[in-house]
Amino acid sequence: MPSCPQCGAPAKAQSRFCTKCGVRLAAAGSPDQTVTKTLPVGTPLQGGRYQIIGQLGQGGMGAVYLAKDLELFGRLCVVKQMRPFFATQSERRKAEEDFKREAQVLVRLNHPGHPRIPEVYGYFVEGMDQFLVMKYIEGESLERRLERLERPMSETEVVRCALETANALVYLHSRRPQGVIHRDIKPANIIIDPEDRVWLVDFGLARAVVSGGARVMMAGGKTVAAGTPGYTPLEQWQMQPAPKSDIYALGATIHHLLTASDPRDRFTSFPELDLNLLRSFSKFQPLTELRPDVSPALSNLVVRCLDPDPNRRPSAQQLEIELGRLSPTGSRFFDTVKRWSPTFGEILGTALATFVKMLFGRPEPTGDRPSGTPAKSGTGATAARKGDSQRPAIPCLYCHGQGTTRGGRRCPICRGTGYW
Repeated sequence: MPSCPQCGAPAKAQSRFCTKCGVRLAAAGSPDQTVTKTLPVGTPLQGGRYQIIGQLGQGGMGAVYLAKDLELFGRLCVVKQMRPFFATQSERRKAEEDFKREAQVLVRLNHPGHPRIPEVYGYFVEGMDQFLVMKYIEGESLERRLERLERPMSETEVVRCALETANALVYLHSRRPQGVIHRDIKPANIIIDPEDRVWLVDFGLARAVVSGGARVMMAGGKTVAAGTPGYTPLEQWQMQPAPKSDIYALGATIHHLLTASDPRDRFTSFPELDLNLLRSFSKFQPLTELRPDVSPALSNLVVRCLDPDPNRRPSAQQLEIELGRLSPTGSRFFDTVKRWSPTFGEILGTALATFVKMLFGRPEPTGDRPSGTPAKSGTGATAARKGDSQRPAIPCLYCHGQGTTRGGRRCPICRGTGYW
């Protein structure tokens, strides 16, 4: 009997999805060329900079490894390997260009960064494979925790994890000049570290809002949307994802954690999925029936998150606020965690701009000019602008030096929060 390449669970001969972890399986007799081959321990990558220590997981859309960065004293990192199927060389070149563009979007998440999102260290292409290098987070995923407990999680713990995940989504969705959609939120991608901190991980499917849906080209040239059945909303399967697609996935995650009812189980008996099946089997049993002890406010909030119409779902910021009201530690959370929103970015940018003006834009000393010295013409603002052109161009911190600015002005690349 075939087995899942990621979790090892037995798989039905004609099944397209694993009954345990939900990853896409290769069809019998027609291997899925997006499934990557395992890299053995010790494999060097990117000219010997990274060395594979072991495999963390594998699925239909890639493999994940623990590796050492030999240029940074053996620092541990996560290397995600993806191998899309290319029918032609032009498709291969386009896939590489798309990957590099989206990887650059992820790298820009490091600036200013978020305390619940691992850093993306870099990206590269070797042969047929695409690689993302990310910070390694040691801990236990919510999926593993649920399996270990063998029962639903408490409302207090679920609200805490959902609140911190929603805070990370506020940061992602509000990035400028374009927000980022995670596209694969589920219990397996939320980790609790040894210090009990919540991390949102696995950005292999993440895309900028304007870039369209993440998709995978299968053997035979068939293109399918990327996601996890049960957590992925219909609009994402239709390759029309939006920030509120992440809200649906987080709502499905909350439902799963509170009920221990895995939403992927509804799709395991179908060898192929189409939109009609996804539409018919994406309904969730009400929490009021499965967990009558859960507060009505949380039950109603989950219903709104799982609304088929994205326009009726709350935004990440609205969800964060409402979860904060439900959490006994909500007020402390908002007092101690930095609010990574556009408002915070503007405040930080203004402070940085003021600092630079103090260093590089000091006004001329006041006092009487020497006899014969002509007075400056124009207004003070005009004079300041002329002075700016003579000041040195400084690399912008926020867009990693892609733009430069003079005299504390806005960066032309990341204008929203990109002050130096």
